[in-house]
Formats: sequence, C-alpha cells, structure tokens
Amino acid sequence: MATSAKLREEILAGAWDERLRLLYGDDAVALTRQRQRYAAALEQFELYFGPGRQVRIYSAPGRAELGGNHTDHQHGYGLGAAVMLDLIAVASPSDDGFIRVKSRGFNKLDVIDITEAEPQQGESTHSASLIRGIAEGFRARGREVGGFDAYTASDVLRGSGLSSSAAFEMGMAVILNEEFHCGFSGPELAKICQYAENTYFGKPSGLLDQLTSAVGGVIFADFADPAQPKIEKIHADGLLPEGMTLCVTDTRGSHSELTGEFAAIRQEMEAVAAQLGHRVMGEVPEPEFWAALPRLRKSCGDRAVLRAIHFFEENARALAQRNALLTGDFAEFLRLLRENGRSSFAYCQNVSCGNDPGHQALAVALALSESILGDSGGWRMQGGGFAGTIQAFVPGNRVERYRSAIEAVFGPGSCYLLQLREAGAMQIIK
Repeated sequence: MATSAKLREEILAGAWDERLRLLYGDDAVALTRQRQRYAAALEQFELYFGPGRQVRIYSAPGRAELGGNHTDHQHGYGLGAAVMLDLIAVASPSDDGFIRVKSRGFNKLDVIDITEAEPQQGESTHSASLIRGIAEGFRARGREVGGFDAYTASDVLRGSGLSSSAAFEMGMAVILNEEFHCGFSGPELAKICQYAENTYFGKPSGLLDQLTSAVGGVIFADFADPAQPKIEKIHADGLLPEGMTLCVTDTRGSHSELTGEFAAIRQEMEAVAAQLGHRVMGEVPEPEFWAALPRLRKSCGDRAVLRAIHFFEENARALAQRNALLTGDFAEFLRLLRENGRSSFAYCQNVSCGNDPGHQALAVALALSESILGDSGGWRMQGGGFAGTIQAFVPGNRVERYRSAIEAVFGPGSCYLLQLREAGAMQIIK
C-alpha cells in the first residue's frame, strides 16, 4: 500500500501497465489514456481528502445486457456482458466510522455515518442510500466494516443502460470487502448490492446487473431461486467474430426520473402471476397463462398481459442466445438479438414513455440501426429502457458508416465502440 503521490508517480512511469492491460487491453493509446485517468483520480483524492494518505485503487465494470430484458426479477434467465467502460475508486480507510465519497461530475460529497443503519429520510434514490445499504448488507451477514474515504471516476455513461449504478455499487462493495477482509465472493457482493438498491435506494431491480459487474465476462444466470442463482461464466476472449464490434449509442436521455416506469413493468408482470396463484412469471406454466387470457385482460389490463407475453418469449430467447454463443453460431445469436429488440417495442413497451410521445430517441436509434445493418448485424435496447442507449453488433466493414450516421442524429461522441471485459470488480492497484 503506497501513498497517493507515490502511486501517481508509478502509474505515469508505466510501473502498473501490466495490471492496466488486464482491464483495458494492449492498445497504446488506450493505455496512455488510462494512466492519465488514474493519475487524475489520485490527484483529486488528495484534493478532497488530503495528501500523504495510503491508498488502493478499485475498478468495477459496466455491463451490456445481451438477453433477458426484464426477466431476472421474474425468476427467469439473464445474459449479460461486462464491458471495458468502468468506474475506478481511489480509497483509504478511516477510523471515525464515516464513509465519505466524492464522485467526479457530482457537486456533493456523500457523508454516511455507518452507525445509522436504517434508511434515512430524504436519502432514497440518491447514492448515499446505496452506500449505507451496502454497509448494512455486510453487517447483516456478520461482517464488521468501518469507514473509508474514496474518490470515484466513472466512464460508464449515466442513464445509459450500461448500468452505471451497478458499477458504483460494486465499487463500494469491493472496497468494503477488501479493506475490511470480509471474504465475500463476487456473487455474494452482487446480492448485497441488490439489497441496497431495492431496500435503501428504492428501485425494485433484479440481480443481473450487479452479477455481471461482479463476475465479468459473459454471464448466463438462472434466477429460478433468486437467493441462490445458478451462474455460468462464458469467457469473453474470442467470443465475437473477427471484425465484429459492439457499438453503444447514447441517445442523450436519462433514466433519472424513470424509476416509476421501471417499477411498473415488474408490478404488472407480478399482477398477472398473482391472478394465476403465483408470485412471479417464472413460476407460471405458459399454457396456464394462455388459457386464462380472457380473464387476465379484464383483471390486469392489456399492457400487463403483453408484458407477460414478453417474459415468456424473452426468457426462451435468453436461453437460446446462450446456446448460440456456446456453439459459436453468432448469426443465430444476432437473429435472436433482433427479435429481442422487436419484443421490447411490441410487448414490453419500454422503448419510449407513453406520456411523452414527442421524444422517442431509442425508437429512432433502433430504426436507424435496422436501416443500416439489415441482417448483417443485431440491435436492441439497453437495460431497463424508456431512455438512454441502444446496443448494436456491427460488422467491421460497416462500423464507420454506422457511427457516422448515428452521430449525425445524436451528436458527436454519442456512439461508443466497446470491447468486452473478462475481469469483474476488483482491487486493481494496491
């Protein structure tokens, strides 16, 4: 463990390049950028928390959801991939029982007294609630944790469907896990983060986002028993055909005011399940659903029924996508990806908000992707939906055309060319 000034000097001199390559690859330009990024984060830590502190640096990746849109919270399947955009955190333990976190791009310093275990008034939907909930999640599992000071810098686009929230949560969790020697596995940390997001932040999310950030690579998960999900890691190295690029487009919309829209998807699916005597759609036999369709339309409404149909079809697709990746049938994977995108339009109805018909940026981005790529690629909405980003798998001979067309509509820098990341959330420099 070295001081912030010493680590900054070492990083800029290339002493930690081997560790950085583990996360960001061998490209010289990318490596130079990451050295500068890490050095800037260390400098900012000193600015807010003082020089001479012994520090470590942590990284937690964002994720791209490849299959299983709104299926994980219904005890179905999920398919996600960690990406090279990440959150880094410079951290140092404190001895006063407070966690203090300053995040780049936010004007406030989160200060959490960890002796106050209960959710605090006015804290829900803010990052402080996540930090408090994660700390309490450790204690609820019998671990003693203390305070720390941290500065975070995230490349994961906010409101992007790349799950900046899961990257932040996993960053906080891996700091507590390492600094206080708690010994939790990645999946265990993911559950703690989900608990914080559900109970303290107030968002009824599933577990796929946190699992993917925690474990890295491509994750196929079966949430039939959400307390003990079955997790299969598909290694990201060599998974994409040569020349195939994952492009993510930021349509410049935010998820920040859409928690109610996300919650309604889960609530409506579970209302359908309840009419059939079950808790979630993953427990409902599909023939039973179709037999009860007339009654369900009356009791739950057509949108809820369509979202239930989306669950059945999307759940089967996620399993089929996993099988296609394992057998190397990428053309079939892309076909299923396109079907996923269409189901989000027609059934899940989370591509745009009904109360704002004048703004449908995701729909425009998806339509533009289809016009350029046809059957040569795949495209779908990212994450919870309603705003944010789309993803597209683009063959090499169309990447520049695709990016140019997208950025002509959504602005310079709106299209990101991503690589998959093998490593999950971790301590990267100590």
